[in-house]
Amino acid sequence: MTANIYTAVHASKSIQEMLRSLHEQSVAQEKQFADMPNLDQIKTSLQDEYFGSGHEVMVDKFIALTADKASFMYELLRAQGALNVVEAGTSFGVSTIYLALAVGQNAAAAGKKPGEAKVIATEYEHTKAERAREHWRAAGADVEAWIELREGDLRETLKENLPEIDFVLLDSTLHC
Repeated sequence: MTANIYTAVHASKSIQEMLRSLHEQSVAQEKQFADMPNLDQIKTSLQDEYFGSGHEVMVDKFIALTADKASFMYELLRAQGALNVVEAGTSFGVSTIYLALAVGQNAAAAGKKPGEAKVIATEYEHTKAERAREHWRAAGADVEAWIELREGDLRETLKENLPEIDFVLLDSTLHC
């Protein structure tokens, strides 16, 4: 990964370093997963396991967008001027950081405050939602202030109290 991916995102040096570290952790985890014996068998059964009793297999997995894709999402939202975004499938909240930075910067340019613009993030797994909150808290107010996390099945969590949505990132399995 090159520094350009992170510096293209307008964020403090500490947030850029945090994103770099989170992506490195995700890549390392994916490599370990890819090196597992019987990977094809695991891939074939993952969806059944996720929706069945074995979904705990994925509870500690990042499942993050790659840095270049997340940076692209940031640039897309900035260019669009998106103020209200839904992320279906937050996982550990890595991509949400990019979305919140873009929404916060767009809101500042439009004279809006937190609550008047936001990322509505959804996550089915409580453990992942807690990890996401930790990452957002560590990133600080430039990120955390723009995020509303809804835990549970997205078919329920997104039924009501939605503003006019400018952008949706579908990065999930059904339950997120």
